[in-house]
Amino acid sequence: MKIERILLLISLAFCGFTVSAQHPSEDNNWKVVIQDDFSSFNTAIWYKGDNNSHKSKETEEPQIYKKENAYINYDGKLVLVTRAIDTSNICQYGTFCQYYNEGGHKYSSGMISSVASYKYGYFEIKAKLPTGQGYWPAFWLWNANKSSPDTDYWYNEIDIFEGIGCLSDSVTCNVHWNFVTPKPQEPDLHGNIDTIRAVNYSQQYHWYGVKWEPHEISWYVDRYWVRSIANDMEGIGIQHPMRIIINSALFPYEEKVCNTDSSNIVLPNWMLVDSVNVYQLICHEDSVVNVVYDYDTFAYGIKKSITINGITRALTSGENVFFKATDFIEIKKDFEVPLGSEMFLQIMECPD
Repeated sequence: MKIERILLLISLAFCGFTVSAQHPSEDNNWKVVIQDDFSSFNTAIWYKGDNNSHKSKETEEPQIYKKENAYINYDGKLVLVTRAIDTSNICQYGTFCQYYNEGGHKYSSGMISSVASYKYGYFEIKAKLPTGQGYWPAFWLWNANKSSPDTDYWYNEIDIFEGIGCLSDSVTCNVHWNFVTPKPQEPDLHGNIDTIRAVNYSQQYHWYGVKWEPHEISWYVDRYWVRSIANDMEGIGIQHPMRIIINSALFPYEEKVCNTDSSNIVLPNWMLVDSVNVYQLICHEDSVVNVVYDYDTFAYGIKKSITINGITRALTSGENVFFKATDFIEIKKDFEVPLGSEMFLQIMECPD
């Protein structure tokens, strides 16, 4: 049997077919790139935002990021804390300088960013989010080419989640992009936004993940798929390496929903991060595998072709196995998928 250009799931279970999540931690075709449980702050992976702020052409967020607002607590969690700035001794030059030393910001908060950039993969965080009016925590991927010549401008952003503090049962999962030639003076970003409503995200830790591939972007909550879109915006898609950013922001004062109002914002408040994982697919796209003898010793990764033949044992109940190839996967004699086990066969390209 030859399988081409399809994803085939062989799954035998009680009450019909079941589909297990193809999470990278359970799929040997993925390699671990980052696996950080924040037992300490790893400066080889992350750096802390310090005196950074976020301003768009329309408005500016009311917080400034300070390195002391990002730290590891006694419980081994990354803490991003939002505080009010003490302005009592700042103003020395009249009524317009009330927050002079902080660039007009009334609040400080925490942000970390990855040292390296990453292209494609599965990115996930386990976190507990701040709740309350004004809060806007996020885990996202970002890169932009704003300083290039006028003939080349691009902006890439994938929001794995953005929390909505005043709607603590909701997060959004978004993409924003712009590809413009020539480069405009004030580019308008395009976006594709969706809202996920579930449990109260501030009460427990939850997993938030995204699988970013050359032709598709898919979002996951608690390692269950929730949304997919084609990665083909303007015929290009988001294809440049991006940095990972984790931050606890506040909505701009002008925001109509969940706006920041000093009379009702709860301070201090915390975003807690238990762990961050990044996985990327293993590519052996020139490798032709004529015989697969053993599931345990097989060198997993995307092959050119795979022929499953001569297997010395059947899968056990509850066991999952994944085979991926660019050209074809062929199944020959003496092959068995017993009750309760699953096999995934996928024809796909190797990400660049």
